[in-house]
Amino acid sequence: MREEKVTFTKTDWQRAQTAVFNEYDRLIKQLHLAGVDAAIAQARRIVIYQDLLEEWKHAVPTLMTDLSDNPVALAVFADMDADGQSHILDRCAKKMEAWPDYIPSPLTIWLELEEDANREG
Repeated sequence: MREEKVTFTKTDWQRAQTAVFNEYDRLIKQLHLAGVDAAIAQARRIVIYQDLLEEWKHAVPTLMTDLSDNPVALAVFADMDADGQSHILDRCAKKMEAWPDYIPSPLTIWLELEEDANREG
């Protein structure tokens, strides 16, 4: 059986972008409520979220071009179908926390996550 590629519209991507931004905002609000010690303990996660978020800050047409073939990035749509929120930053951060070095550009990070997913799947 052949899998059909789902095509998402510009509006779909705008919703996904907003959901990813909201996921980041939720982390920051949780850390704000938890206090300085919690924020310090989660500093690496904050930096990872910020690195991942950079790719989502592009204009929607660029975002669509960069991430439309990336199954890791496309998982945001399944998140939104499940509960209306993005959980992609959390999932990716958990993977990246095991990486010894995560300094590359935001797009390179997403491509590396895609390569990891292809090796696992």
